[in-house]
Amino acid sequence: MSKAAMVIAGVAIGTVAGRFLLPLVWSFGVRNSRSLRVVVPLFTAIALGTAGGLLGTTWDVVPVWALFVALVAVTTVDLFHYRIPNAIVFPVVLVLLALMTLISLLRHEPEAIGQAAAAAGLYGGILAILHSASRGSLGWGDVKLSLPLGLVIGWVGEGYGPSLVAVLLAFGLASVLGAIMGLLVWGIRALGVELLPDPLADPDNPRPTVFPFAPSMAVAAAAIILALPATS
Repeated sequence: MSKAAMVIAGVAIGTVAGRFLLPLVWSFGVRNSRSLRVVVPLFTAIALGTAGGLLGTTWDVVPVWALFVALVAVTTVDLFHYRIPNAIVFPVVLVLLALMTLISLLRHEPEAIGQAAAAAGLYGGILAILHSASRGSLGWGDVKLSLPLGLVIGWVGEGYGPSLVAVLLAFGLASVLGAIMGLLVWGIRALGVELLPDPLADPDNPRPTVFPFAPSMAVAAAAIILALPATS
């Protein structure tokens, strides 16, 4: 199948998946709004279409599509409620492992699973250390989110070395994006404008944070994943 066809397939699948995501994000307390009914399917379609165009000549695109769909849901919930639901993260980890195992066995490349697991372990280990060192300022949900991100970064990378370097790049880029987002949110709040929901107003969030980190992690990981084919 040509890259153009994979772009079209990605957009079509993303549009449908985005519509199915809406009830999911609403179930976590995100308010049903007209803008979200447009934005969620739109971003899902763009993400899957882009991945289809860049990775569509191989089976690598299937786990990437699965991750990107989950990331749209996770970032939407995190933006509104400063939490990363286990009910999204853990199932997507299982789905990714199943897809990667099946594809790697069909391609007679079982080492790809070890490569993905090593990348997930590295990313998860880095954030677990930071979570402990920061005494919870970096949320445990962010640590859990690093696992599916690491799996797909390792899956797309060419070899253990490049995959682990890609994880470090994803973490570094996420940190830079997070710092920029934090400064913007802090500056806007200093002017008396609440750009994001106030975490102190959420009784279900016992450890409020200044801003959600999942969007920065998602954007950084997606950028690295999509850039890897161009550097291989």
